[in-house]
Amino acid sequence: MLARMWTLAERLPASRARVIALTVSLAATALLATSAGAAPGAQASATCADYETQADAQRAADTRDSDGDGRYCESLPCPCAGPGESGEGEPAPTKPRPGSSCTRPRAVQRIVFRRADYPNIRRHYIGALRRGWPKVMVLNRPGADARRDRLLEGVPTRDGFDRDEYPAAVGRGRPNGRSRGLVRGRDPRGWKADVAYVRSGENRSHGSSLGNKLRRFCNGTRFRYVFR
Repeated sequence: MLARMWTLAERLPASRARVIALTVSLAATALLATSAGAAPGAQASATCADYETQADAQRAADTRDSDGDGRYCESLPCPCAGPGESGEGEPAPTKPRPGSSCTRPRAVQRIVFRRADYPNIRRHYIGALRRGWPKVMVLNRPGADARRDRLLEGVPTRDGFDRDEYPAAVGRGRPNGRSRGLVRGRDPRGWKADVAYVRSGENRSHGSSLGNKLRRFCNGTRFRYVFR
C-alpha cells in the first residue's frame, strides 16, 4: 500500500505530493516501530483451558494469577504445584464419580490466603493449633450449618464481630456409628471447634474465599490453611 501512495505522489502537484510523501514516511516509521517492538515468536498469554492440570499451568507461568498468591490456574485439577515447585510426584487425584464435576486428590490440599487480608483469622488459626486442634481438615459439607449452630449456641454475639471457628464447619463433623447426632470425633470429625471473635468484614470475606477455593473438591478431601 505504501508503494501505491508513492506512485500517486509522483503524479500530483508538488504541494500535494509533499503532503502524501510525509504521510507515507510517518506510516513507514510507525510500521517499523511496531515490528521492532514485537519479540520473535511472541504470542498472546495462554488461558487455564490450555492446560490439563494446575501443575502444567504452574510450570508454564503464562496465564493470569487472579489472586496474586503465586499459583496459576487454581481451578484446574491436581497434580498441583506452587511457586518454585514442579508438581511432579504429587499423587494423582481420584476420578470424580459419574455425574460429578468435583475431584478428591489423595494429597492434602493447601488453601492459600494472603496474611495481610486476614490477620485475625491467621492469629486465631495459629492459636488453635497451639491449643491442640488439627492442622489438616476433612471437607464435609453436609451438616455444616447444624455443627455451627450447635457450637455457637452458648457463645454470645458481639456488635461488629463474628464468631470464627477453627476447624471450619465445612472441615469437621460426621455422624458416629449408629448415632444420627453430631458428636466429637477425630481427623477432625466432630461438631466442636475453637472459637474467636473476628471483625465481621474479615471473617465473612474469608468464609467466601474459602468456599470458592474448595468448590472444585469433593467431600472427603483433606485440606489445610496456608497464609502468605
